[in-house]
Amino acid sequence: MTFSLAINLAFRRWSDFAGRSTRAEFWFFALFQTICLLPLIVLDAVALSSLPFYPLSIIFCIVMLTPTLSISVRRLHDQNKKWWWLFMWLIPVIGWVAMIKINASPTTAY
Repeated sequence: MTFSLAINLAFRRWSDFAGRSTRAEFWFFALFQTICLLPLIVLDAVALSSLPFYPLSIIFCIVMLTPTLSISVRRLHDQNKKWWWLFMWLIPVIGWVAMIKINASPTTAY
């Protein structure tokens, strides 16, 4: 899977919480979000430093919320896990390590 195909799939399936997403699709989408968010954070810090928050970054995160949740749920389905495993992100360190390990694991058999 290529970078552009993964991003295209993630946005086309933004409301699809069923099915599966491959490891490449998930990580390419995470890379895409990072590449887009970093310049927005810098722009917010430099151009809008008088504000107590980062409006461009917040808007970007709100827009990306549903596609991120859907691709995360589909990635968990690919690992034969239920959607509620997303709550592991709320457990500091141990939950984060567990979720990174789950998302980095190869596709399980159907």
